[in-house]
This record gives sequence, C-alpha cells and structure tokens, in this order.
Amino acid sequence: MPKRVVVSAVLVLFLFSFSVAEDRKSSLQRLARISVQTADVQRNVDFSDQSLVPRWLDDLMSRIPDGDESEEAVEEETESVLKEESESLQEALAADVEPPAEEEGDPFFPKPLRIAPLYLSPEVEGEGVWTSEGLPLGSDGRPLVYKTVYRPSLEFPNSIVYMAVFDSNRLKPRLFIGHTEPGIQQISYRPEQEDLARIVAITNAMWMQQHARGAGAIFRGQEVYPMVDGMATMVVYRDNSVDIIEWTGDIPSSMVIDARQLRHLIVKNGKVVEKIAKQGKISDSEIGLGGFLVDNSGRSTMAKRDLWFLANRTAFGIREDGNLVFAMGHHVSTKDLARALVLAGCTRAMHGDANIHNIVCNFYFRDQNNKIVKRDRLSPEQKKYTMQRYDHGYSKDFFAFYEK
Repeated sequence: MPKRVVVSAVLVLFLFSFSVAEDRKSSLQRLARISVQTADVQRNVDFSDQSLVPRWLDDLMSRIPDGDESEEAVEEETESVLKEESESLQEALAADVEPPAEEEGDPFFPKPLRIAPLYLSPEVEGEGVWTSEGLPLGSDGRPLVYKTVYRPSLEFPNSIVYMAVFDSNRLKPRLFIGHTEPGIQQISYRPEQEDLARIVAITNAMWMQQHARGAGAIFRGQEVYPMVDGMATMVVYRDNSVDIIEWTGDIPSSMVIDARQLRHLIVKNGKVVEKIAKQGKISDSEIGLGGFLVDNSGRSTMAKRDLWFLANRTAFGIREDGNLVFAMGHHVSTKDLARALVLAGCTRAMHGDANIHNIVCNFYFRDQNNKIVKRDRLSPEQKKYTMQRYDHGYSKDFFAFYEK
C-alpha cells in the first residue's frame, strides 16, 4: 500500500474519532441546557487553541523515511501506531463521557438525579452529583441529607450554588423568629430550652420583617404577622410535612404549626418565574433589597448598575416527592438560583435571606448519646463564625431541622 494512502487513512480515521468524541462529550452540556425551559442563551465553545493533529501523527506525516526502509516496513509501523493510539483514544473518550462513580443511595430516600454540568472546564469536583458523604446520618445510620454543587448560569460562569435536599419523611423543620422582631417576645418566649438531642441542621429563614414588605408569619400555631394571600410561603403543617406554596386563606390555621412569607414564588410549576404582576403591571421577577443588598466587601450592589442582582442568596424549594431543597448561591441572580432548584427537581421555590453574613446552612453531627461532637457547613464560602450563630438564639429568623 502506498505510504501516502496509509497516512491519509490514518488522518481521516483520527479526525472522524475526534468529531465523535466531541459530539458525545458535549451531550451532557446540551442535556443541562435544555433541562431548564427558560434558558434561551447558547454559548459557543472555542477549540481554536487545541491542535486537531496529535504530535505522533504530525511526526509521522513529516518524517523523511530512511533510504533502506521498505514500503512494507512503513506500513506495518503505521498500522501498529494507529492501533495503539486508537485504543488510547477510546479509553480517554470513555473516561470523558462516563459519569463519575456514585455511592449507593438509600432506597427509602433516593438521591436526586445527577445534574449534567454546563461547563466541563474548569472542572468543579462532584458538580451535579448528589452525595451523603460528610453529612449527618440518622440514628439508624441511613442518610438524612444529600448535597451537591452546581454552576447554573449561562451568562455568568462564576455563579455557583450549593444545594442540600432534606428527607422530609424523617426530619421535622421548625421556624424560630428572631428575638428582635417586633411583637415576637410575648409569643415566642419559652422558659424551657429547645431540645437539641435530635438536631441535624439549621438554615437561615427569610428577610427581617422591616425588609419583607408586610410578609406574614405563624409561629407554633399563633399568627405573629398577618398572612397575605398570594404571597410565597414556606409552611410546616402539624403532621411535620413541609411545603412551598402561594398562601390562601382557605388553609385552616389549625393545620399549620409554622409559616413564613416573602414576596413571590421564584419557581412555579417546575419552571423559573421570569415575570410577575406588580401594582397592576408586568415586571421582572428579579428580587433585590434596595441599597441593603451588598457584595462581599460590604458595598451596595446598586453601585454596579447593570449587575446589581448578582449577590449571595438563599432559597427553599419543594420537590414532587415532598423533600425540601435548600440552596445557597454566591455571585448569583434570583433566576439562576431558581434554575438550579429546577434542575434539582423542584416544582415550587421561594427566596430566602441574602448577603454573605446572613446565608447559613449548618450541619450537626451527634454521637451515640445524641451529643453534638462536630459541626460543618454546606458552602465553604459561608462565614465560619456563623456556625455558632444559633446556639443561644439570634436576632433573625431561622429554621431548625430535627430527626423525628
């Protein structure tokens, strides 16, 4: 076989394999993009800085053969190199497209489906993969919480969201209203201490009442602030189930033990809420805090003008299986935080507290005697001092999660 024919065949085979590899490698990205129905921006990945011809093939094509080397010897060497590199290419391709090995989940508390990443570079370890590793276990040794990390933004690749899904069948949430909130002292004061023997986690709740624009609250069955119809509400029922809803006066107060409201739903019917009706007009659904929404340096995000909505935020979402998802986002918009919750399987979601000193998700590890022996946090960017914030009460609202 003429040497130039062999070389041409090698080149064609490699370029075809490269094209197949890129198509398969990008399939995960396409899956993540189409999973969120409101996403309408496509990114082009530039591979112009990567050579399409590997060094071994380039050397082979440009090599001047020795005068005593026969065509048969060149052909045999070419076929040998081609076979070896083809096998290496297939191994590399398999490593790229196969999802990372996952731990076995609890059949009674299944892990959410893996979320295909939007970005493959730079790689974020464990992105989109739910795990119970490093999280509190139940008294029976089974998982109570799964967590993952994800970059949900098509426009801002550095936006990052940490999420935790709680087993609502085995955990009961309780609202605690900050002791500085007006009118709360007479209702919330209890001489007995809350039993921490079964504590699993604590998260922040919603904004303080002065920023919440008349949002309602119910604490241990008593209405602290009047509930507002149509407002996004996290509600805990007396059977210890939890939901995210638009409040309606048709809900019997006798069914509710705790509830807290804030603005509008950011996820509804499994879709990101893009527009809302505000004072009779259609408005953007992005949620700000006026001049009180600040960046990590303490400066108001309003100074950024077009990027004022990028901030540290939290949100709560509810899945169809009834499990609650808590999300903590950094340098993220309301809509991108909502997109992460949609990809986590949430059908409805609402905004929580904001700003770097107010976003909290603490985990508590107990020994066989239910004594707290360790603490951890959901996000490595959460301020460390907040891990002791709620030990003796706090001025702002929070939710505590106890093993039933």
